[in-house]
Amino acid sequence: MADNRDSEERRNEFVDAAEKLFKENGIVDTTISAIVKEMDVAKGLFYYYFKSKDDVIDAISEKYNEVFNEMMNASMEEKSDYEGRLHQFVENTVLSFRDLDNKLSPQEDVDLSALSMRSIEEAKSNAIAALVSLFEEGNENDELMLEHPKYYADILISGIIELVQQKEAADDEIREIILDLIERAGKD
Repeated sequence: MADNRDSEERRNEFVDAAEKLFKENGIVDTTISAIVKEMDVAKGLFYYYFKSKDDVIDAISEKYNEVFNEMMNASMEEKSDYEGRLHQFVENTVLSFRDLDNKLSPQEDVDLSALSMRSIEEAKSNAIAALVSLFEEGNENDELMLEHPKYYADILISGIIELVQQKEAADDEIREIILDLIERAGKD
């Protein structure tokens, strides 16, 4: 059964098939055999693209985080003033974590913790780095006065993640809380 599909396209098909099965059955209960059966290919083809099931989990996490980073940074360049970019960043970040949470919430009672932990930690790290950069810019331009931008960024991004995961606060409430905290902390 010769298949001349583009290598990246074929790899993405494995990622999509594994993602579907993980969400249906959980990560532990989804075997490599089940993934190749879903795709109707030989097991050797799986090993051409991945060394293990962990590699597929990493690939799914990378896929989620590419989308996360694109959403988080969307329309930032369009805002010319610092305050506008900061507000846009907070809004994008809340929406991005909500989207990531939705992707990582299984329909059934299945365990996606390995995928969740990897995806959220990478997204958290990227969001903190971006917010630190924005805070440092604000300090340099006298828009903010934060003594420890990294600590504030860590606390605020962790708060966004927690509020999103609790599913109690609406996105606009989270955004307003975070912006209020930034405003209060950034004053002398």
